[in-house]
Amino acid sequence: MPFSPEELDKAYQEVVSENPYINRELFMGKHLGSEHFWVGIQPFLLHRGYRLRPRYDPQWVAPWLRGPEINQDILAFEESLILGKGKDLLDAVRVSDGLKVVFKRVSTGSPEINIARYLSSPKLRLDPRNHTVPILDILPLPDDDAFALLVMPQLIGFNQVPFQRLGEMTDALHQYFEGLEFLHEHNIAHRDACYFNLMMDASKVVPRGVHFIESDTHDGLVRELEWNDRTSVGPVPYYIIDFGLSVMYPKGRKRQSRGPYGQDRSVPEHKHEDPHDPFKVDIYQLGRVMFRMIQQYDGLEPLLDIATAMTRQDPEDRISLRDALDQLDRIPKKKLKRRSSSQQPQRGAFKYCVAPKCVTNPATAPPSISASGQCSLITVTPQGVARGWEIGEY
Repeated sequence: MPFSPEELDKAYQEVVSENPYINRELFMGKHLGSEHFWVGIQPFLLHRGYRLRPRYDPQWVAPWLRGPEINQDILAFEESLILGKGKDLLDAVRVSDGLKVVFKRVSTGSPEINIARYLSSPKLRLDPRNHTVPILDILPLPDDDAFALLVMPQLIGFNQVPFQRLGEMTDALHQYFEGLEFLHEHNIAHRDACYFNLMMDASKVVPRGVHFIESDTHDGLVRELEWNDRTSVGPVPYYIIDFGLSVMYPKGRKRQSRGPYGQDRSVPEHKHEDPHDPFKVDIYQLGRVMFRMIQQYDGLEPLLDIATAMTRQDPEDRISLRDALDQLDRIPKKKLKRRSSSQQPQRGAFKYCVAPKCVTNPATAPPSISASGQCSLITVTPQGVARGWEIGEY
């Protein structure tokens, strides 16, 4: 039933007295900011075979306002979750098969569309070294020639589920090295080959999927995430995403670049205005990701020499991706089976593992876990340092 403005305002004042961070417009059941764009094209997307979450239906009524009384606990509803990943990204489901997808709104004048289309051409998609995110569709927007939507499978961050063995990490790095080398062979510089642009297909690792906004949950509400370890369900596909800063150079043209910055502001070449080789920057950025992982996990010391060689201050001294792959492949197989332990808890909850299924829920975490000696509890100290998986073979 509809409520009067006075009733809504009174209820809102009661809510913010308990939680001052609740947005007024959200509580009133209104769409916010860039949500209006997605609400406006929802019928078009549904006609094209993609269903947005219920919140973006033009006829949407907030579920906390549907009953005979106002439900003040709006955070108990998934439909209270608003865009938090940027106005140009939103998730959906492909109606024909239930596949979770993500839309990215891009300028039709941007090189990103042409690069994405090229990398997802039938010939290049058949190349096993192509580890760039597949483009499932490109949708021109109705009555708007300035923008289009790239349609991609929904992925998760490559480190969102903790790695448990050195071999799992080297498998991910092998695909990223190979994928970056593939880009360079096709004269494409990524220019932002950094942590948040490295993703994984989690369809086997997290078969129940993750919520697009609250990615440490399945449903957006319950902060408990179940997963299978990579070794038990592998191989796991890893992908490079986001070509918003990328450049595709004509054959034979000298490859030089100036700015802009990507995620990593430590790149030596970016400290001056001189032209530089962006392919060398890609190598540096990926090497910096390796250092981040080495700092986060125990047991990744065999990767240290490769990361060091990729991040030398002088670009000409940096190792090539082919040599990095060769060094990665020379790590003894016995070492690849060693377990790693995360030194930092992931966002949202403590994480522990009972092989092969892992869950996150600090409220139900037992004091200790042992699964036939295969996996023990990672304990998280108040300082966020985790220990528990010893470096050693089964």
